[in-house]
Amino acid sequence: GDDGDEGGDKLSEITGGDGGGDNDGGDGGDNSDGGGGGGKKAVAEDAPEEDEPEPEEPIIPEGKEFLEPLKYFSDARSTPRRSDTPFFFHIPRSGGQTVKDIVGQCLGKTLASEVGVRDGHGTDPTLNVVEIKNNKYVNVDTTSVDGIQRAASLGLAESKLADLVTSSYLKEAGALFDLRHQGRAFLIIRNPVERAVSMYYHRTRGEAADLDSSLTLEDFAQGNGIENNWMTRFLVDAMEGELTKAHLEQAKEVLEKKFLMGFLDDGDETMARVMRYYGWDYSEDETEKMKQEDCMKELLKDGTNVNPEGYDMPKKGTQAFALIMWQTQFDLKLYDYARELFDLQTKHWGTKERKKELKKKKKGGK
Repeated sequence: GDDGDEGGDKLSEITGGDGGGDNDGGDGGDNSDGGGGGGKKAVAEDAPEEDEPEPEEPIIPEGKEFLEPLKYFSDARSTPRRSDTPFFFHIPRSGGQTVKDIVGQCLGKTLASEVGVRDGHGTDPTLNVVEIKNNKYVNVDTTSVDGIQRAASLGLAESKLADLVTSSYLKEAGALFDLRHQGRAFLIIRNPVERAVSMYYHRTRGEAADLDSSLTLEDFAQGNGIENNWMTRFLVDAMEGELTKAHLEQAKEVLEKKFLMGFLDDGDETMARVMRYYGWDYSEDETEKMKQEDCMKELLKDGTNVNPEGYDMPKKGTQAFALIMWQTQFDLKLYDYARELFDLQTKHWGTKERKKELKKKKKGGK
């Protein structure tokens, strides 16, 4: 399955020129009913739960300033708090729409994405949950910078209305959270070469195509539309100029400290981990539970927002392949590192089956 994103305007602006390289309390129910009309009031008791330690203001060491905008994303290795808000960092063309559909349609959760501002809700004076096509959304747009600012000023995280906030703007989304209402993040990663090729077909052939269909993959990869190391740049907010090894090391640290890893080509395992990470459960009703599981299987099998026509990947040894490798050189290294992290996170969040497999692998030296 090949999956798109919400088309974000600024998102595809970092083009490679020639310059180098919910948490709903664990008991499954307390905030997932969406509070119909008036929206639920912000929770008054802001103190941590009895059994949770007081959160401490994070100290950013010298030389680690890149972590400053992300300081209210909780550490991926810390114990989850009931006050955390699940956050999905959406890398375009990497299965993001499928994830949102699984969480909204199959699990019935309330999303904060771009959908909730439809039908004029973008100017509502207060936060509410609106129902659109049988799914529940908070009336904010967390996929644009202005929208994030509005959501922050209305107190999105504090309201606890969203079971999952999604955005491709990591640094800006940091403003949604504070010491007592932290974001707890995951992402879905796809091989950067595949992602770039998917983006090429999406932008030259897709419904929202914004590039001429006569543009060749080679021209695209030369710097006419391709994103230069999107993942590395967005993780450390290095949107312009040349990337260095230092940026890559920072991006690795952000991944390791702030994220649960997920992979597009390992969807079942990824979603099982996401549910465990956020304390999400299937319905207690057996029939309902089967429906949810089937819904998830279907979506993981087919993907949402798939490029309508199949296409071939460029062959190794071709100019197009070499150019894409060059434009994604840091992201490729980051991708390999994320694979290592995914294996390390198996111990905590992996399924029983995966834990067994990993043990076997270690024993037999692969």
